[in-house]
Amino acid sequence: MHDKFFFAPFLEVYPAVETRGQFASLFQSPLLKGLMMRAKKLGQPLYLVGGYLRNILAGRPTTEVDVVTTNAEGLACSYAAEAGVRPVRIDQKFGTIRLLAASAELHREVDKIDVSPLRGVSITEDLRQRDFTVNAVAIDLLICDGRGEVELIDPLGGVADIEARRLRLCSAESFAQDPLRILRGYRLMATQGFLFDPETHAAVLEQRQGLKRIAVERIRDELSLILSTDRTADIFQMLDADGVLPLILPECEPMRGLEQNDYHHLDVWQHSLAALKALETVLHDPTSILDRFATEAMEVIAEPISSDRRRLDLLKLATLIHDIGKPRCRSVDESNTVHFYSHDKAGIALARDLCLRLRFSKAETSFVSKLVGHHMWLIHLFRLGQPSNKALSRFFRLGPELFWPLLFLFLGDYLATLGPRSWRGDRTLLRQRLLDWLNYYESTLQPKEDAPPLVNGRDLIKHLGIEPGPAVGKLLEQLSDLQWRGEIKSRKEALQRAADLFAEMQESEHESS
Repeated sequence: MHDKFFFAPFLEVYPAVETRGQFASLFQSPLLKGLMMRAKKLGQPLYLVGGYLRNILAGRPTTEVDVVTTNAEGLACSYAAEAGVRPVRIDQKFGTIRLLAASAELHREVDKIDVSPLRGVSITEDLRQRDFTVNAVAIDLLICDGRGEVELIDPLGGVADIEARRLRLCSAESFAQDPLRILRGYRLMATQGFLFDPETHAAVLEQRQGLKRIAVERIRDELSLILSTDRTADIFQMLDADGVLPLILPECEPMRGLEQNDYHHLDVWQHSLAALKALETVLHDPTSILDRFATEAMEVIAEPISSDRRRLDLLKLATLIHDIGKPRCRSVDESNTVHFYSHDKAGIALARDLCLRLRFSKAETSFVSKLVGHHMWLIHLFRLGQPSNKALSRFFRLGPELFWPLLFLFLGDYLATLGPRSWRGDRTLLRQRLLDWLNYYESTLQPKEDAPPLVNGRDLIKHLGIEPGPAVGKLLEQLSDLQWRGEIKSRKEALQRAADLFAEMQESEHESS
């Protein structure tokens, strides 16, 4: 790969690399070309660093572009004012400014560039202060020919480490300077297939306690990035084996070693990790169980629930903590059988507290809490064998945004439950029942989702002679459920049922008083 070497100032080694096929498109970016011209005009150096180079050299094309210069704010703001680019400060500590393309023309090839201050007096000093050598490679953009042939600045052997898929620290002080780099290393394992070299792994084990002093928002963001990969379960197993997971998710510790009943072959914590692994196996090939429904299901869970995270990412978190309420609810009866009555309900508050501690949004916290609180629903339906249409309707009434994630959580839970009294992960039985339920939803329930209500609040007030208030809303909700299940089909039937329901409400209030 390297065909020549020469020494530049500060003894920086520049292996000249023929990468026209990899880098040519980058230099076609109007956004980057304009920034390079502005840097030349201002007499500032400009270096391409970070993930773009690492990913390209690892054979993983990317659009994440990071550059460093001596006066990041001056260059970014000057260029933004000149080109109509929108600058956004994204890192107060390091002074990083993101340049966002404001027009279709500038948007081509690259739509955003992160501009950061050069750390130290030279690019070599900057690279030596980075986390891992695979991220300590740079290109001097102002001496590129623009045709894709570049010279890599690689003072620490990062290119060799990229080729070997090896994570090696830039310095012995790297984790001490920022312990979050430990989590970043596991994230690179998930996304790039890297592994720690022995010395770096030893440093992880020695310095992992430093994660306790990291802001929870930063912990959350790295966890979220791991959750967004297709290797989440493997990485969480590594985090657990290395003693890192208890430091960032201490709420899970009561599950460790907690023995279960004979439906399970693992303790609560190991079952949770196995459920996460089983979930990712299903996600890799959802058609094997869901058949033609897999496309719709995957589209729903892939939708964003916030600007940074998808339902899929938070579904994985919910799967990991779905049994978080079991330690509080464990009991043993006279026959020495273990029970976890109402652990799903107990888990709601615990899941909510975990999400709030990590500063997840209200929508994200609510989503995870609901998945944990409802995770037994499908297990109960499955145990019924042939649940009634009413029971199925109640489940699907939750809506696709919730019932599809719950279905995936159930699949992970079911396939990881292999105790002597369990169904031993029978996929044939599982597939048959789920497809029966989904066919019923598609043929009978889905057509009713957009059906207008048979009556409104004014109809109830007039027909029943009651005042506006909470009772009207409760009646409308009950009538909506009855209409959804097909038990009422006309306005007349709705008003008749409303009278019966209202009479029952009054009788119940009378008895309670």
